[in-house]
Amino acid sequence: MSEVTPPLSASKRQACVPCHVRKVKCDATEIGFPCSNCQSASREDCRLHLKRKRTSAKLPGRGAEPVRLPVAVPTSSTRTTTTSPQGSACSPRTTATTASTTTPRPVPKVEVANLLNVDEASVDSDYLFQRHLAEFMDQPHLTERPIDRHARTMYVGTDVSNLSFLVRQQFGEKVENVSHFPTDRIARRHTCHDPDRLPLEAFQLPEKGIVDRLLRAYFTHINPGFPVVDETIFMKQYESKDPDNPPSLLLLHAILLVGAHVCFDQPNREHLKATFFRRAKSLFDARFERNRDTIVQAALLLTWHADGPEDVVANAWYWLGIAARTATGMGMHRDAENSTLVPHVKRMWRRVWWLLFQCDTLVSLQYGRPPAINLADSDVQRLKPSDFEDCGPNARVQYVMHASELCIIISEALRQRFRLRATAEDRQDMLRRTDEDLATWALRLPTSLQLHLGPRLDLWAANLQLIYNTALILLHRTRSHPPSLRAQGEDSDICKTAAGVVQDLFQCLCERHETKYLWTSSINCLFTALIELSAEVRLLNPVLAISALRRYDSALFSLRELARFWPNAQTVLHFFENSVKLQEKSEPVPINNAEVVTEALSKPSNPNVRRGSVEVEGDETSDDAQAQEEASLDMDAGTSARSGLPNANSNWEDQNESRTTDQGVDKRNYAQEEFESWSDWRHAYWQQPEFESEFLFTF
Repeated sequence: MSEVTPPLSASKRQACVPCHVRKVKCDATEIGFPCSNCQSASREDCRLHLKRKRTSAKLPGRGAEPVRLPVAVPTSSTRTTTTSPQGSACSPRTTATTASTTTPRPVPKVEVANLLNVDEASVDSDYLFQRHLAEFMDQPHLTERPIDRHARTMYVGTDVSNLSFLVRQQFGEKVENVSHFPTDRIARRHTCHDPDRLPLEAFQLPEKGIVDRLLRAYFTHINPGFPVVDETIFMKQYESKDPDNPPSLLLLHAILLVGAHVCFDQPNREHLKATFFRRAKSLFDARFERNRDTIVQAALLLTWHADGPEDVVANAWYWLGIAARTATGMGMHRDAENSTLVPHVKRMWRRVWWLLFQCDTLVSLQYGRPPAINLADSDVQRLKPSDFEDCGPNARVQYVMHASELCIIISEALRQRFRLRATAEDRQDMLRRTDEDLATWALRLPTSLQLHLGPRLDLWAANLQLIYNTALILLHRTRSHPPSLRAQGEDSDICKTAAGVVQDLFQCLCERHETKYLWTSSINCLFTALIELSAEVRLLNPVLAISALRRYDSALFSLRELARFWPNAQTVLHFFENSVKLQEKSEPVPINNAEVVTEALSKPSNPNVRRGSVEVEGDETSDDAQAQEEASLDMDAGTSARSGLPNANSNWEDQNESRTTDQGVDKRNYAQEEFESWSDWRHAYWQQPEFESEFLFTF
């Protein structure tokens, strides 16, 4: 033990370095060095903490020409939100210019570097950087200290971890079911890469009026069903302008990106999204944000931006991988109920974890890749209504909870049914059990989430039904190559019905202009339905084929609408619009039953006329004829047989031999001409997409 030095006078009362770093009361001014804390911990490096003198940045000369920016530039890391001059308003037309087209002025390196000097934790952080592991183990109140915004979460891992072994050896049964512990925060200069090289643009924001509008759009339309952010907590930070508790600049840029996605039209939309994405990614790559919770939240929000055609090291797959790795690294996949995490963080962790699991499952379903999250490694409790306490009044609690349950079923099916070494019997057995689970899940849906087409359609209920029906198609569609033109059995019926529901849902969402609120997985939903509908168009039965053609045209129209908001959907659209070639092997089927075909062909087949396969609930003024016409489009092999129409699974000529043939010559000729017109279109323009060679694109 070092020699005891005399105590300091009351006027010079200060703390030693270890006590200052740990933010505990120090009695060195009363008893001298070492203090009682260092004596009990047997520390030999108890020394006086000297406050570092701050040096202000040298201001530019008075003769320099001022640079005016329509953005607020923070001068410290604690001021991440800024206010424009009072009375300034910006219309949507001027938003792109205000937010992203202004050339930032150069800034001295010391200005950005000072963003880090104001952090108290950076003082003597070399000491903390070297001894943070020892300091963590030597904390006298390790099991009682709250894990709040002043602390850093330390996940000690499973029992195989050395750190977990040491903690449990020291504290015994007291921490038996605890995996998350507090530790001191690490100074930003030890985690941030070259902060003085960060572009000034990363610290810029649009005028307050624009920021308010984008925040309002996000929390009104996206966060209720995609509850990444605690609305009440974030907005309180944003509106209070407290320099000691500001909102995260990284998270703010990510929220503004999503707000721009739903708030503006082209070309401002993509221009603004690219600007906010660039700013957020600059902070992300520099590791400017120290709160790992915020990093997970921001990564989830950045999936709303399509950053080019790359789908492995960019876009949703990439950001979800980062989010999943960060979340498991800090222990989000483990139950933190017995830890000292503050209550609102516990709720946020559960909510963000299950939302991350949903997104990971849907993207894995989209690409056919292994998911990053395996629930066998997680013991997080299921979502409860109380977990949405801070998400604002519009939170769709039931939707998020049932979407998580649905993704659990889909994730298990992906792992078991499509595992590489599974036998045909294993896959069939897993499909049977998955169908039972999906049926049970569907029966338990509340009324608000059940399928209601028409004016009563709810956006989030529609999104849930899109996921459900897409999963049905992907699980039940035939794996034979080439696919049979007359696919039979229950699997075919399930796929046709599910594809019709997906088409109907997108038709309703397009009519209500709500496709912009759909996440990137909606591209896969429509893509899957179009593949199924294209198979129906190739049916040899013209009545069924024409009905499918109307649904196919409607789905293609919906894909064009979706591509306005998701540029990567343009690839899928281009695939279906440009895969037409001369079909050499397809021969038209002879026509005999003029009456039936005339009845089917007399209805318009205009791509702009939206037709559905499921009866749509309309208002009271809709006439019965239109409803009857729409209902007549819902025909499959079973309904065709019951109504006397040709069956897709039987010989059309044999059926027609028993029917009366004394039809008018004019009607027969008209039907023949219409059918030949359709056959010519099919012969000239349709060919089954060669998926093995032409399916090479990203979406």
